[in-house]
Amino acid sequence: MVDQMIKTLYKARVQKSGDYWAISVPEISGLFSQALSRHTVEEMTREAIAFWFEIHPKCFDIEYEFIEEN
Repeated sequence: MVDQMIKTLYKARVQKSGDYWAISVPEISGLFSQALSRHTVEEMTREAIAFWFEIHPKCFDIEYEFIEEN
């Protein structure tokens, strides 16, 4: 039988800001990143969280909230 590890879930807020996508993770005060395209949002978010905690970028899950412009 394979033991399943429960991964930490982070919730990222993503909003278009000029030419970039601004990324914040409210549970991690001070953690912000940006992506050049919506396609690279996940990669940049994973790299930022992994760097913050000095962990592997695949050992946690991320849920995204895309904020629409008004």
